[in-house]
Amino acid sequence: FSLGGGRGPPQPDDDSTAKKAAAARRAVALLVFAITLHNFPEGLAVGVGFGGAAAGLAGQSRAKAMNLALGIGLQNFPEGLAVSMPLKRAGLSSYKAFLFGQLSGVVEPVGGIMGAALVTLVTPILPYALAFAAGAMIYVVVDQLIPESLAGPSQNKQQTLAFMGGFGLMMIMDVALG
Repeated sequence: FSLGGGRGPPQPDDDSTAKKAAAARRAVALLVFAITLHNFPEGLAVGVGFGGAAAGLAGQSRAKAMNLALGIGLQNFPEGLAVSMPLKRAGLSSYKAFLFGQLSGVVEPVGGIMGAALVTLVTPILPYALAFAAGAMIYVVVDQLIPESLAGPSQNKQQTLAFMGGFGLMMIMDVALG
């Protein structure tokens, strides 16, 4: 039948499936890249905090540096999950997804060491570096994560409630930790 000019029964659109898979891989790669990029200025901030306290800069103290490190450290847990879970869903093994989640944070101690060592040079650019990191994360969240989380069949709005809970927790930490 196929040789006689017919095409046989309809086949799934492999091109469409391949395009969707490629788009999903690009979205995951963008997320991993953005979170990794976002971690470097966080490390700079912690390093500047500790370096400023050690150098005796005005307004800096070891307690403030510890609070900053604690706050950034706590929010690194969901960031690691934000890297690992999409990688697991994309087909990586649990071990590899976890490994990449951990590797996305490797740049943070590098930034911390640089920030502490170069505190007087880094302090003036820190607000711009943090703004860049925040902008990268906002772009990924608005462009990729929110639309993806709302595209599923779930009508119970768990994702919205989880977002609100996480935002509330960050605001409580901001007020409590100063």
